[in-house]
Amino acid sequence: MKLIKQYELCFLTEDVYDLIAQTSIELGHKTDGKTMAALSKIFAKDLQLETRFQNLYFQDVKESFRIGVRYSEQQQFLNISTFYRWLLAHKKRIDNAIYNVETCGADETKELYYRKQKLLK
Repeated sequence: MKLIKQYELCFLTEDVYDLIAQTSIELGHKTDGKTMAALSKIFAKDLQLETRFQNLYFQDVKESFRIGVRYSEQQQFLNISTFYRWLLAHKKRIDNAIYNVETCGADETKELYYRKQKLLK
């Protein structure tokens, strides 16, 4: 698995396009390819530019969309602000799991979203 910051933008855009297409189907939206391509380019670039997302894996992005589509209590739209809301909520889950294990001493096997931090390469 690669971190977001390790992706080349063109490959990240392709993966984001596939994710948006799947999400569109799951939400029951009929979105044209041109719109999905534009959303993909914008969101992929945002993922690489935003430092708070660079150390996430693309799998984290996929998981945030899956949870967002299925469990979000707010109205779901196929737009950038919805993608941000889902991803930030998921990042918070990950950050809380890391905090619980590394600071509070919680059992890492009981923290669903815990992952060990690589501090040095």
